Amino acid sequence: ERDALTAARAAHRGEVYAAAPVIDGKGRPGPARSILAPADGRTLVGTVAEATPDLAREAVDRAAAAFPAWSATPVATRAAALDRLADALEAERPRLMGLLAAEAGKTLPDALAEVREAVDFCRYYADEARRAFGEDRLMPGPTGEENRLTHRGRGVFVCISPWNFPLAIFLGQITAALVAGDTVVAKPAEQTPLIAALAVRLAHGAGVPVGALQFVPGDGAVGAALTADPRVAGVAFTGSTDVARIINRTLAAKDGPIVPLIAETGGINAMIVDATALPEQVADDVVTSAFRSAGQRCSALRLLFLQEDVADRMEEMIVGAAKELRLGPPADLAPDLGPVLDADARDRLAAHV
Repeated sequence: ERDALTAARAAHRGEVYAAAPVIDGKGRPGPARSILAPADGRTLVGTVAEATPDLAREAVDRAAAAFPAWSATPVATRAAALDRLADALEAERPRLMGLLAAEAGKTLPDALAEVREAVDFCRYYADEARRAFGEDRLMPGPTGEENRLTHRGRGVFVCISPWNFPLAIFLGQITAALVAGDTVVAKPAEQTPLIAALAVRLAHGAGVPVGALQFVPGDGAVGAALTADPRVAGVAFTGSTDVARIINRTLAAKDGPIVPLIAETGGINAMIVDATALPEQVADDVVTSAFRSAGQRCSALRLLFLQEDVADRMEEMIVGAAKELRLGPPADLAPDLGPVLDADARDRLAAHV
């Protein structure tokens, strides 16, 4: 298995990727910005041409125009596109793993887990849509009155995803909205646009209409233009709590129907350990939780409470286990720990130390 994966990844080694806005399936070229590997800050992974706020509004135009046809498409057809996308992700697993390692600094076990999670999202939402969007459900009601529950798309959904899960969360947001009959304008994190661009190409190739999925890489100004657009019917966002509050205020200030915001933001993951816990299991769980993805995930352990009378022994074992972790290039098989994303992330950690 290892040798086959290594050989498959070798076919894509050194490949330079490009990302640009994709409006109705057509790339929109522009001034390119280099994306450098976080492992060394020098290796060119690819280039990205970023959207402008005007181009973001055009993407909403196109998505709104595509909504009637896509929402009227049978749910079986929409779900089948997600199943084909899952198949495409599995077929492209070596390339996706290599790009996750190069662009996001993921170790290969983390990259493999992320591809699997993206596949799971596609298959899960396809199955849920078949169940929820099938036949209308007759509801209880008074004699002489008939009430039915039916599900339908809302309109244009804006999906803004993070850099720490640039494939899984990016596709999780998009596929949920698409299979429900919504059209999507997707804005990936500005640090990781290349893996997102590849995912969009695979989605279009799997049968998602180009009008139903628009792609606009860019900075916060692009995200602000999207969330402020009055035609947007919903927003899915994963990122900082502060930005989520800004989006919430923007949506609340709009006239017309309430626009739902699905926001997943930062938190503190805590573990509480008492004297009945096995020290070996505690050490394994603490190190796994704290240092997978170099700690760059909201589920990473940040706060550990140990019962005082067992704390010294457990702390010794945890520190010893952490010292065994190997740091190295994320594209190699040996390292347990890859790099943090960029100099800003490194400087924040140095400030804590």
